[in-house]
Amino acid sequence: MISDKCHQAAWQLKDPSNLAVTRILFGFLMAVDIHFERGFAEVDHRFGGFTQCHFPLFDFVKPLTFQWMCLVYLLMWLGACGIMVGYNFKLSCLSFIIPYWYILILDKTSWNNHSYLYGLLSILLLFSSANNYCSVDAWINPDIRNKPVPNWNYLLVKFQIFLLYFYAGVKKMDPEWLGGYSMKNLGSHWVFTPF
Repeated sequence: MISDKCHQAAWQLKDPSNLAVTRILFGFLMAVDIHFERGFAEVDHRFGGFTQCHFPLFDFVKPLTFQWMCLVYLLMWLGACGIMVGYNFKLSCLSFIIPYWYILILDKTSWNNHSYLYGLLSILLLFSSANNYCSVDAWINPDIRNKPVPNWNYLLVKFQIFLLYFYAGVKKMDPEWLGGYSMKNLGSHWVFTPF
Protein backbone atom coordinates (compact mmCIF):
# COMPACT_ATOMS: atom_id res chain seq x y z
CA MET A 1 0.00 0.00 0.00
CA ILE A 2 2.69 2.50 1.01
CA SER A 3 4.96 1.32 -1.78
CA ASP A 4 2.13 1.86 -4.29
CA LYS A 5 1.66 5.42 -3.05
CA CYS A 6 5.41 6.07 -3.25
CA HIS A 7 5.49 4.65 -6.76
CA GLN A 8 2.55 6.82 -7.81
CA ALA A 9 4.13 9.91 -6.26
CA ALA A 10 7.46 9.24 -8.00
CA TRP A 11 5.89 8.76 -11.43
CA GLN A 12 3.30 11.53 -11.18
CA LEU A 13 3.85 13.90 -14.10
CA LYS A 14 5.01 17.44 -13.32
CA ASP A 15 5.63 20.62 -15.25
CA PRO A 16 9.18 20.60 -16.71
CA SER A 17 9.82 24.34 -16.31
CA ASN A 18 11.33 24.25 -12.81
CA LEU A 19 13.70 21.46 -13.83
CA ALA A 20 14.70 23.55 -16.85
CA VAL A 21 15.45 26.52 -14.59
CA THR A 22 17.61 24.23 -12.43
CA ARG A 23 19.41 23.00 -15.55
CA ILE A 24 20.02 26.52 -16.89
CA LEU A 25 21.25 27.92 -13.58
CA PHE A 26 23.43 24.87 -12.89
CA GLY A 27 25.01 25.05 -16.35
CA PHE A 28 25.59 28.80 -16.08
CA LEU A 29 27.08 28.62 -12.59
CA MET A 30 29.34 25.71 -13.54
CA ALA A 31 30.55 27.55 -16.67
CA VAL A 32 31.54 30.48 -14.43
CA ASP A 33 32.79 28.25 -11.60
CA ILE A 34 35.17 26.25 -13.81
CA HIS A 35 37.34 29.30 -14.37
CA PHE A 36 37.62 30.40 -10.75
CA GLU A 37 36.95 27.57 -8.30
CA ARG A 38 37.79 24.51 -10.40
CA GLY A 39 41.15 25.99 -11.34
CA PHE A 40 41.05 26.62 -15.10
CA ALA A 41 42.63 30.04 -14.54
CA GLU A 42 45.61 28.47 -12.78
CA VAL A 43 45.89 25.06 -14.43
CA ASP A 44 49.61 25.62 -15.03
CA HIS A 45 50.24 26.09 -11.28
CA ARG A 46 47.68 23.71 -9.91
CA PHE A 47 48.90 20.27 -10.94
CA GLY A 48 52.21 18.57 -10.35
CA GLY A 49 53.18 20.35 -7.12
CA PHE A 50 54.42 18.63 -4.00
CA THR A 51 51.29 19.70 -2.10
CA GLN A 52 49.07 17.50 -4.21
CA CYS A 53 46.80 15.21 -2.22
CA HIS A 54 44.95 12.38 -3.97
CA PHE A 55 41.94 10.45 -2.77
CA PRO A 56 42.84 7.11 -1.20
CA LEU A 57 42.58 4.24 -3.68
CA PHE A 58 43.02 6.71 -6.58
CA ASP A 59 46.76 7.39 -6.34
CA PHE A 60 47.15 5.89 -9.82
CA VAL A 61 45.22 8.84 -11.35
CA LYS A 62 47.82 11.36 -12.50
CA PRO A 63 47.44 14.76 -14.17
CA LEU A 64 48.01 15.01 -17.90
CA THR A 65 50.41 17.44 -19.52
CA PHE A 66 49.55 21.15 -19.47
CA GLN A 67 48.07 21.12 -23.00
CA TRP A 68 45.90 18.08 -22.28
CA MET A 69 44.73 19.49 -18.95
CA CYS A 70 43.64 22.65 -20.79
CA LEU A 71 41.64 20.46 -23.18
CA VAL A 72 40.08 18.59 -20.23
CA TYR A 73 38.99 21.93 -18.73
CA LEU A 74 37.71 23.11 -22.11
CA LEU A 75 35.67 19.91 -22.51
CA MET A 76 34.21 20.42 -19.02
CA TRP A 77 33.37 24.06 -19.84
CA LEU A 78 31.72 23.07 -23.13
CA GLY A 79 29.72 20.43 -21.23
CA ALA A 80 28.54 23.07 -18.74
CA CYS A 81 27.50 25.38 -21.59
CA GLY A 82 25.70 22.47 -23.28
CA ILE A 83 23.84 21.74 -20.04
CA MET A 84 22.88 25.40 -19.74
CA VAL A 85 21.37 25.68 -23.22
CA GLY A 86 20.13 22.08 -23.31
CA TYR A 87 22.01 21.15 -26.45
CA ASN A 88 22.69 17.43 -26.94
CA PHE A 89 21.88 17.22 -23.26
CA LYS A 90 23.05 13.71 -22.32
CA LEU A 91 26.37 14.13 -24.15
CA SER A 92 26.83 17.57 -22.56
CA CYS A 93 26.27 16.06 -19.13
CA LEU A 94 28.87 13.37 -19.81
CA SER A 95 31.26 16.01 -21.18
CA PHE A 96 30.95 17.80 -17.86
CA ILE A 97 30.82 14.79 -15.50
CA ILE A 98 33.89 12.85 -16.65
CA PRO A 99 36.38 15.77 -16.55
CA TYR A 100 34.80 17.10 -13.35
CA TRP A 101 35.31 13.88 -11.40
CA TYR A 102 38.75 13.38 -12.94
CA ILE A 103 39.86 16.80 -11.70
CA LEU A 104 38.19 16.23 -8.33
CA ILE A 105 40.11 12.98 -7.86
CA LEU A 106 43.37 14.66 -8.92
CA ASP A 107 43.36 17.24 -6.15
CA LYS A 108 41.39 16.39 -3.03
CA THR A 109 42.66 19.40 -1.05
CA SER A 110 40.80 21.98 -3.16
CA TRP A 111 37.27 20.73 -2.63
CA ASN A 112 34.48 21.02 -0.09
CA ASN A 113 30.97 19.61 0.31
CA HIS A 114 29.67 21.76 -2.52
CA SER A 115 32.18 20.24 -4.92
CA TYR A 116 30.69 16.80 -4.32
CA LEU A 117 27.21 18.26 -4.66
CA TYR A 118 28.02 19.72 -8.08
CA GLY A 119 29.36 16.38 -9.27
CA LEU A 120 26.37 14.48 -7.93
CA LEU A 121 23.86 16.98 -9.31
CA SER A 122 25.43 16.66 -12.74
CA ILE A 123 24.96 12.88 -12.55
CA LEU A 124 21.34 13.33 -11.47
CA LEU A 125 20.77 15.74 -14.37
CA LEU A 126 22.18 13.14 -16.75
CA PHE A 127 19.34 10.76 -15.85
CA SER A 128 16.67 13.46 -15.79
CA SER A 129 14.47 14.97 -18.49
CA ALA A 130 15.73 18.49 -17.84
CA ASN A 131 15.92 19.23 -21.56
CA ASN A 132 12.16 19.00 -22.15
CA TYR A 133 11.63 22.71 -21.68
CA CYS A 134 13.45 25.83 -22.87
CA SER A 135 16.30 23.94 -24.54
CA VAL A 136 17.89 23.55 -27.94
CA ASP A 137 16.99 19.85 -27.84
CA ALA A 138 13.30 20.69 -27.35
CA TRP A 139 13.48 23.19 -30.19
CA ILE A 140 15.05 20.57 -32.50
CA ASN A 141 12.82 17.70 -31.36
CA PRO A 142 9.15 18.77 -30.94
CA ASP A 143 8.29 15.36 -29.43
CA ILE A 144 9.94 16.29 -26.13
CA ARG A 145 9.01 19.99 -26.16
CA ASN A 146 7.15 20.88 -22.94
CA LYS A 147 6.59 17.19 -22.23
CA PRO A 148 5.82 16.67 -18.51
CA VAL A 149 8.53 14.96 -16.45
CA PRO A 150 8.11 12.32 -13.76
CA ASN A 151 8.23 13.68 -10.22
CA TRP A 152 11.29 11.54 -9.38
CA ASN A 153 13.33 14.06 -11.41
CA TYR A 154 12.54 16.64 -8.73
CA LEU A 155 12.60 14.29 -5.76
CA LEU A 156 16.15 13.07 -6.45
CA VAL A 157 17.55 16.60 -6.70
CA LYS A 158 15.74 17.70 -3.54
CA PHE A 159 16.88 14.61 -1.64
CA GLN A 160 20.51 15.08 -2.70
CA ILE A 161 20.56 18.71 -1.59
CA PHE A 162 18.88 17.80 1.72
CA LEU A 163 21.39 15.00 2.32
CA LEU A 164 24.38 17.23 1.69
CA TYR A 165 23.24 20.03 3.96
CA PHE A 166 22.08 17.63 6.68
CA TYR A 167 25.49 15.95 6.86
CA ALA A 168 27.26 19.31 6.56
CA GLY A 169 25.28 20.47 9.60
CA VAL A 170 26.19 17.34 11.54
CA LYS A 171 29.85 17.81 10.57
CA LYS A 172 29.83 21.30 12.06
CA MET A 173 29.36 19.80 15.51
CA ASP A 174 32.96 18.57 15.62
CA PRO A 175 35.68 20.39 17.61
CA GLU A 176 37.27 22.00 14.50
CA TRP A 177 34.10 23.92 13.69
CA LEU A 178 33.07 24.61 17.27
CA GLY A 179 36.56 25.93 18.06
CA GLY A 180 36.59 28.22 15.03
CA TYR A 181 39.61 26.57 13.37
CA SER A 182 37.80 25.91 10.09
CA MET A 183 36.43 29.45 9.89
CA LYS A 184 39.96 30.94 10.08
CA ASN A 185 40.86 29.11 6.88
CA LEU A 186 37.57 29.92 5.16
CA GLY A 187 37.79 33.57 6.24
CA SER A 188 41.02 34.03 4.29
CA HIS A 189 39.29 33.23 0.96
CA TRP A 190 39.19 36.13 -1.55
CA VAL A 191 35.37 36.16 -1.51
CA PHE A 192 35.40 37.50 2.06
CA THR A 193 37.85 40.37 1.36
CA PRO A 194 35.14 43.10 1.43
CA PHE A 195 34.05 41.92 4.88
